[in-house]
Amino acid sequence: MKLPIPALLFSIFTGFCLSASAQNTPPMGFSCPESAKYYAKDSLNVVTFGASTVEGVNGLDFQTYLSENFNQCYAGKSINIYKNGVGGETTMQSLLRLDNAIDGKTGFIVILVGVNDASRIRAGRQTIAETETSMREILTKCLNKKLIPLVCTLQFFDDRGNEELRRVNSIITQINNLYRQLVTEYGVHLIDLNRIIRRDFSLYQDIVHPNRRGYRLISYVIFDNINKIINDNFLQFVVTQNYPNPVTNLTKIDIVMPESDNVMLNIYNIQGKKVYSLVNEYINAGKHVVNLDLSDLPSGIYIYKVTSYSGLYTATKKLILSR
Repeated sequence: MKLPIPALLFSIFTGFCLSASAQNTPPMGFSCPESAKYYAKDSLNVVTFGASTVEGVNGLDFQTYLSENFNQCYAGKSINIYKNGVGGETTMQSLLRLDNAIDGKTGFIVILVGVNDASRIRAGRQTIAETETSMREILTKCLNKKLIPLVCTLQFFDDRGNEELRRVNSIITQINNLYRQLVTEYGVHLIDLNRIIRRDFSLYQDIVHPNRRGYRLISYVIFDNINKIINDNFLQFVVTQNYPNPVTNLTKIDIVMPESDNVMLNIYNIQGKKVYSLVNEYINAGKHVVNLDLSDLPSGIYIYKVTSYSGLYTATKKLILSR
């Protein structure tokens, strides 16, 4: 007997769900990624490592906002944000204390260091090759500890009316290009703060450090990038109850995949006979929505089963068809 194949649409989740009810947020509001509901681990750990912007300036930092963001969205998870910043440090100086900063740590490490390198390079006291050597060692150590590095590009100095700072900013551009190259070479993640902040010096409290708005923006950019990694790599396998249920003709099922795989969805009647068979579909990690048209089936109780080709993921649920 040839089984009918209903229309199938996988809608890939890639964005945020807007929420107007979040507290302590800018006028545009704060949004949680839907993937946060499907995070597979019990804790979320982020080491923030670098110089003065990481340490915080004049009582402001981005870690406070970052912790609020994660605690608001990852309910029931243990959120640990570690601050490891020392003002005035270069990459070479930061490297000397990296082992202590990452000892026993798991999860993510956000690396924001190098602005002081640019000043020293401009003064002839350091070379960009030394910055590269230090950053390579930092990345190697983090990867050897099984941490997930996110390398931040550097914000510019406020060089308006200051020719010397313009020259320093030209070196920052070189360092940022180096960081982009290293991120590609090491297969790690880039947080392009320079592209986001641009030359919006209204986000500064002095010639280089963020003000409250700037720190909040940095927290959002880091939050966004970590969530993208979670969405691609750290989701649990979930098959939701179809909705609506009971169903008359049309219904939907959400499937959350931890990794790319070939997925099949079959529907059985209460006697265990297969009545619907969906063709195999390769889907990537993330949340997908399956739209089902059951208008060809009679009313009754049915079982639907989702199985991955690898055999690692399978789920069975009941639906009620009522007209």
